[in-house]
Amino acid sequence: MKLATLKDSTRDGKLVVVSRDLTRCSEVGHIARTLQAALDDWEHAAPRLARVAEGVETGSEPTMRFHEHAAASPLPRAFFWSGGPGGFNDPRQPVPAIPGASDFILTSQVAVITNDLSAQSDKALAKTAILLVLLASDISLDGVAAASTFSPVAVTPDELGAGWTTGDLPLQVRRNGTILDGGDIGARDAAEIVATAARVRPLVAGSMVATGLCRTASALQTGDTVRIEMNDRSGHSIFGAIEQSLETHGK
Repeated sequence: MKLATLKDSTRDGKLVVVSRDLTRCSEVGHIARTLQAALDDWEHAAPRLARVAEGVETGSEPTMRFHEHAAASPLPRAFFWSGGPGGFNDPRQPVPAIPGASDFILTSQVAVITNDLSAQSDKALAKTAILLVLLASDISLDGVAAASTFSPVAVTPDELGAGWTTGDLPLQVRRNGTILDGGDIGARDAAEIVATAARVRPLVAGSMVATGLCRTASALQTGDTVRIEMNDRSGHSIFGAIEQSLETHGK
């Protein structure tokens, strides 16, 4: 199942179920107005959302065109993000460069959205608490966090298949159209990382945890455009793309 948040006049947007090929979506306000609302009642909301997802694929659900540019972060704000501040850029929102900053560093990685998880939870419980997977991008300027951004779409772990643990789904990072050396999903144990995060601070539904399955790019310059994506085994985008340009402050 693939979920996204479309931008509207509210702070948290509106939840939609997205087709596997990322071309269509169906509004699900009758189930949950926002992704956070769905996470807060996941036991009941998830099966209903899954039925909509099946209907989107079979044509039994009404759909509209899905545009990645119309999407906010799946969670436009979160109770907890282990990678930095809790207010997030849109997936295609430019990042303003601070005048005089010279050291731009991008960290792109796989992140997860969790259910409630107590400090006493073990790895097995942590695995079941991973509700959604998405891509994350953090840009820092001279060591100061400037922007956290997430992919347009978040997916349930079953959408990743064996690649979630075997490392055969490449994380692709392009700078100005040129692909950088990629890192692979599965290089670290996401469930163990989530369990460790919960031991430091108990997690609530909607917490976002960076898995450390990442690539880092340095020496970025004003005017650069970075695109982050992950494709399935057929070459199709799983999460949609994060595409950010580093712009002059105030442009």
